[in-house]
Amino acid sequence: MSKSVENLEKVKKMGNLKLIIIVLLAVIFVGGTAFGYVVFFGSNSSSQAKESPEIYKMTLDTFTVNLSDMEYRRYLRTDITLEFFNEKAIEEAELKKHRVRDKIISILSHKSVSDFDSNQKLEKSRVELLGAVNEILGENSQIKALYFENFIIQ
Repeated sequence: MSKSVENLEKVKKMGNLKLIIIVLLAVIFVGGTAFGYVVFFGSNSSSQAKESPEIYKMTLDTFTVNLSDMEYRRYLRTDITLEFFNEKAIEEAELKKHRVRDKIISILSHKSVSDFDSNQKLEKSRVELLGAVNEILGENSQIKALYFENFIIQ
């Protein structure tokens, strides 16, 4: 009879051990799920809201200009977006939009196809346009970037 009592005690200990392991695994699973939720959804959205500053931009009307290639009649068609540091600069650019467009047309119409045949040359033209536009807008209304949204040469 003492053997059956010992076996009964072993079974009770095994049952308690299994119960403890199951509870422990459940706690780990719930904790891991909660941690994952906070990492992927909670802190991520709040940090993105802090990190993404407001973007001030103005898209100019489409430019279509003849290029200065003498051998062939070529033209360039492009859409340009200007990005500003603040909203006040957009207001200033709206007032001087006619000057900005005229300057961009003047610069682009003096270019040839070879001025755009590599990324370095395109970037050089972008920097040239950026400087010319900033010269027109003045010190307090500078643009920080100039983007070509469409760029077609025919």
